[in-house]
Amino acid sequence: MNKLHIYSVLLGLLLSIFSSVAEGCKGCVNLDEYNFDKIISRFEAVLVKFDVNYPYGDKHDVFNTLATEIVDSKNLILGQVAIKDYGEKENEEFAKKFGIQSKEDLPALRLFVQGEDEPFAFHKSMLWNNENLKKFIVDHTNIYLGLPGCLEIYDKLANKFSKANNKDKVLKEAEEAVAKLDTDRERDIAKTYIKFMKKTIEAGEAFISQEQKRLNKIVSEGKVNEKKKRELSNRLNILKSFSQEVSKTEL
Repeated sequence: MNKLHIYSVLLGLLLSIFSSVAEGCKGCVNLDEYNFDKIISRFEAVLVKFDVNYPYGDKHDVFNTLATEIVDSKNLILGQVAIKDYGEKENEEFAKKFGIQSKEDLPALRLFVQGEDEPFAFHKSMLWNNENLKKFIVDHTNIYLGLPGCLEIYDKLANKFSKANNKDKVLKEAEEAVAKLDTDRERDIAKTYIKFMKKTIEAGEAFISQEQKRLNKIVSEGKVNEKKKRELSNRLNILKSFSQEVSKTEL
């Protein structure tokens, strides 16, 4: 095997790795000038990240995290446009339509909302974090963004339950609402809300704060694996719904 062949094999492997990284945004859709309008028109809102062909770094990680958090949203999706600065320079001219003139402008976020002629731009001066990206979406849409592991209908029921004098009545609403859910995952999440409602009725209002302290202690001690940690974090997010106002967003 000559050196040229070895070099070609290694180059192919590297390109394969980079390609998987570029497509590794779970819950995202890869966009280009050819499929862009078809995808954008299907959703109430699409948050698009214009970036280099092989994105990396903190901003890319924040975007990826948000994509996994909003995976249950039927009205919102995250997309990414890869801009190549070599060869045929794919999507370079396309990006200029949205004010992205050079590599120095990357990464850049644009929020496309149905009914709006132009996308909203996430300003460069804004700190690129999960909270600000969510706020950016909420400020320009009517889309609910809940915490991971939460459901909008049950967040509202949890808040209603906390304020209600007749908690059994709200519990019954929550149990009946399960039939309206579409997936087994949603039904499993609903069971957690219902379980917390029943425990509160049995043990009193103090149950919510006591359970929060208990779960926070388990998570902070770090004695559980990542899967269990995510599960407990989701349960903590649900508990928050029993102790705060619920609006379009939970930030």
